[in-house]
Parts: sequence; C-alpha cells; structure tokens
Amino acid sequence: MTDKTKKTLVALLLCLVLAITVTLGVFCFIPNFELNEFGDYYQSAATAIQKSGSFTDAVKATYTLKLNEEIEGANASDVVKSIKSRLSKTYGYYGAGVEYDETTETLTVEIPRSNNDNTSVKPSAQTILNNVIVNGKVEILNVSYSSNPSYSADSVVLTQEHFKRARVRSYINQDTTLYICRVRLTKEGKELAEQLQTSTPYTCAIDETLETWVYWTGSELQITYAYSDEATSEEHARAMAAYISSGALNATLTQEGSTETIENNFGWIYLLVFGLVVLASFVYFAIRYKGLCIIPIITQALALFTFMFFGVFVHLEIFNIALGVGAILAYLFMTFFTAYTFDRICKYMKEDKTYSWARYTAFHETTIVSLIVHGSLLVLGAILWVIPTLVTAPLGNALVYGAVLSFIATFCLNRLFALLVNPFFEVKSTKIKSKK
Repeated sequence: MTDKTKKTLVALLLCLVLAITVTLGVFCFIPNFELNEFGDYYQSAATAIQKSGSFTDAVKATYTLKLNEEIEGANASDVVKSIKSRLSKTYGYYGAGVEYDETTETLTVEIPRSNNDNTSVKPSAQTILNNVIVNGKVEILNVSYSSNPSYSADSVVLTQEHFKRARVRSYINQDTTLYICRVRLTKEGKELAEQLQTSTPYTCAIDETLETWVYWTGSELQITYAYSDEATSEEHARAMAAYISSGALNATLTQEGSTETIENNFGWIYLLVFGLVVLASFVYFAIRYKGLCIIPIITQALALFTFMFFGVFVHLEIFNIALGVGAILAYLFMTFFTAYTFDRICKYMKEDKTYSWARYTAFHETTIVSLIVHGSLLVLGAILWVIPTLVTAPLGNALVYGAVLSFIATFCLNRLFALLVNPFFEVKSTKIKSKK
C-alpha cells in the first residue's frame, strides 16, 4: 500500500469519526429531543442542567406540616427525606429543594419548572407536587379486586413494614407497553403472603383508598393497574414504587396559597462558561500542536459529548452547582493529561526524533503516571459519591464519570488516533531528516 493510499484511508476514517462526533454533539443540544414522557425536562442532554433549581426556573410551594401524633417516631426530617425520594424516583428530580422551618412549622418544595406545566397530557408542576406530598400509606388487602370491595382494616394483610424494596418493570402486550411495580417482601411479609393465592387479583390501597390490582407470585408482589389507562403510565408505577420505598409520610401537608415561579438563568451562564473553557482548550491545541491538534480536539469533543449524552440516560445523580463544578474540573483534568503527553511528542520531534519514536516514547513515559492519577481520581470520586450530601454526592458523581472518560480519551483514543495519523507525520519528519 502506497503512502498516498494510506493517507487517503486515514483521512476518510478521521472524517467518519469527526462526523460521528458532530452528530453526537447535535443530539446533545437539539431542541425538543424528548427521551421520555416527561417532555422538556429531558428534552436534550444540554437541559440536564434542569435537574436542579440551581440552574433553571423553579416552582415553589409552601405547606403547613402537621405530624401524626398517633404514630410513634414521626418527625419532620423523615418527611423531608421521603418527599426527596419520591421526587427523584418518580420524576427524576434529583436534588430538588425540600426544606422544613421549625419556627413556622412549614415545609417548602422547589422543583424545576417545565414548559409543559399547563398541558393536560404531561404532569404539571402542581400535579407532581400533589403526588409527592400525600401520606402514601400502602396496604395489601386479602380481598379480590374483581369483587368490588370496600376498604376494611380487618382485611389488611401486608403493610409498609413488610415491604423490602420495590422496582418498576415493563412488558409489552399486543403492542402496548405496560408497567408493573414489583415488590420484594421481608421474611415476615412472605409468611403472611402465603395466605394469598397466586391466581387471584387482590386489592392494593393507598391511604385507605382502593387503587389497583396486586398479584402474589409466590416470591414477590406485582402491583399493576391491569388494562386501565394508568397501566401504560410509567409515572403511576414509579409513584407506587416511591411510596413503598420511601414509606408513608405520617403527616398531613396543607398548601398555603398557590405556587410561585422563581426565575433563574444560571443554567445558560454555566453552559456559556463551560463552552468558553472547551473553546479555549481547542484553541490552545491548535496553536501549540499545529496539524497534530486534530487528535486531541476530536478525542476531547467525543469524550465531552459522550459525557453529556450518557449523563441524561443515567440521570446524573444531582445536577447542581457541585456537579457543574465537578464536570469542569474533570474536563480540565482530561485537558491537562492530553497536553502532558502531546507536549512530550512535540518536544521529541523538535529534537529530530521520528514521529513514531516520539509518539511511542511519550506515551510510554506517561503510562504509569496516567494510571496512578486516574485511579486516584476514580477512588476519590467514588468516596465522595457515597457521602449523602448535596455537595459531595454530585461532585463525586462527576469525578467518577470524568475519570473514566478521561482515561478512555487520554490512554486509549489519543494513542489510537496518534498511531492512525502516522503516515502523515512520519513522512514529514523523514523528509526533514533527509534534507539535513
């Protein structure tokens, strides 16, 4: 294969990679790119910043909180934790603001405002707020749902203390996607469930109101709305799972007045700052590495867009200021190690070394340092991630993903692309040597 053919193939392959990168970038910012039925809240990877009122307009509601004095151990802190859990597990609102004021005995809830708040098809902010502040006491009754029963405390077989965990699963029936809330029981719960028959649709009640069907499979409960309109709604299944996982509030919340909208444009400011940081890194690569800059630019852009696009699907734990700062730090970390390696390549080429030798030596010399530092960042991020605060958890979240993507970009993609463009730079360095 001639040098000209090699160059042509390399150029075509780089163009293909560049096209994939640009396409991924477009999908990260394209308007109205909906990922689920909640609409604009997930309309694109760029709007993942809307997962916290720290970055976008928020709807705020204030409630008077009255604890159920008949329930031993009922307290306001548990109410706050339960509402946060419901917001995250049902609607993806991680890190939403929920605060309790002991002086006024009021609780405030802030959630990101969606452009769909006034539509009837998707849940409005008020609907979401109403769903997460209900008591949420889930009970299983030993009566058949098909017999049109009424609620009776004597018919209750399983209560909150018998539920271990709940997960939502979907299945397709005649081209219709149905959602089921699958509930695992404690050891005591399984013993009590033995009195239920596996072929009978029993009744599930929420706050003593008969809501839906439930089947006992012999190992778990399957709560479903059967073939009603709610059966196709993932929201209903997730709400049920959230009630089971978070537990009943053991309190009554009464809203004071109407909700208010709090305007916030910090999200756009953050995107602008991050964009300027990325642009500055690309300009730096272009000026410092000349033709070789195509490698770090493509790998950095590919890693960045992957981080944004992937972040939407995994629901970045809490996209607030801490995660935003962590994302910028992770990008700067990746930029530093890219520059650290390519500076050595350029240094050796200026010393009249061949491109192949300079490339191999530079990557070989930085391997140990790269492994140690990336591993350290990964461990640090994992430690911060498991600390349940609104600063450490999202910061660690960003550092973990950033460490992984930085390793892939600097340790793998940079090496691959640097080897790929060898026909261009090897020939050039050879010609320079021959002239001398």
